[in-house]
Amino acid sequence: MRLSMSNTMSLEEHVEKINKARDKVQAGIFEMAENITEAVRQLGGKQVELAIRLGMSKGTLSKWISIGSNTIIMTMKEDAPSSFNSLYQLSSLDNQYSKYYGEEEGKEKFTNLFKNKKITNFSDRNDIARLIKSHKEIIKEDEVKEIKHLVSNNIESENKIIKSEIRLKVLVKSNLFFNTIIVIPSLDQIEMWKNCEGDEFINEDYPIGNLENSDQNIFQQCLIKIKAKDIEVGLKCLKSWGYVYSDILMPNQPKKGLVSKSLEYLVLKGERGEPNEVSSFIKSHSTSDLMAYAEKIGQKPFLLVGDVTVLKEWVYCVG
Repeated sequence: MRLSMSNTMSLEEHVEKINKARDKVQAGIFEMAENITEAVRQLGGKQVELAIRLGMSKGTLSKWISIGSNTIIMTMKEDAPSSFNSLYQLSSLDNQYSKYYGEEEGKEKFTNLFKNKKITNFSDRNDIARLIKSHKEIIKEDEVKEIKHLVSNNIESENKIIKSEIRLKVLVKSNLFFNTIIVIPSLDQIEMWKNCEGDEFINEDYPIGNLENSDQNIFQQCLIKIKAKDIEVGLKCLKSWGYVYSDILMPNQPKKGLVSKSLEYLVLKGERGEPNEVSSFIKSHSTSDLMAYAEKIGQKPFLLVGDVTVLKEWVYCVG
């Protein structure tokens, strides 16, 4: 007579087996993020082709890159959740911290979320959503204070210089408008906008278009300073912000023939409203020369985005 062997496992054995499977999933998520990020670094401008070959959208590929390029998340693998969506939310939260608190303090605060066990490998999307919501509430409180201060300054004197570093989204909520805008994007912004799906995302992320003068009879301009290799991104920005591309100002080329200028800075011009004939010469791509040019060809009010200034008649914002 044969004795049948039971395949039944104890609770402890089931737990051990499931934990091993979970560890494999977690390792796979991080390995994939690491491999995709490394591939993008090595392949340079072939991100679209890579996304197609992997059967991904550009947006999904960008999310993998956001995870894989985040040094804190990749260092805290054992303490981080294994969900793709949760990891992407965390990378976004890290960026929000750095943008709000500054690079050094932002990174410290984000790392402390792991050290203080506010983020663990058991954290889910709801846990991270609560952290994001809490951070947004802090930003909102500060924005309300800044808006009141900004509007108060504007009422007191139309020509008053606003010297505080105003964040762009705060400026939008102040209901001010500008006829001439200079935008100097950061390298991180260029990379993010390069990989975004749809032109409308750019204005959602950086709402320059919300600062337009509603009077379409007024001549309005936007100048964007970028490198030649990023012309496509610059054109997407102008379109997303509601401007029609009108001109490109490039550095002088003394040599005869065609020369590569991919790393040289240039200026793209966009217009809206009543067209106007303007000069097409700028001394250099320095911020001061761009502002002098803008004052010569444009109409008040003037806005500088991405750099600071103490010049009269200009408002600036850096975040």
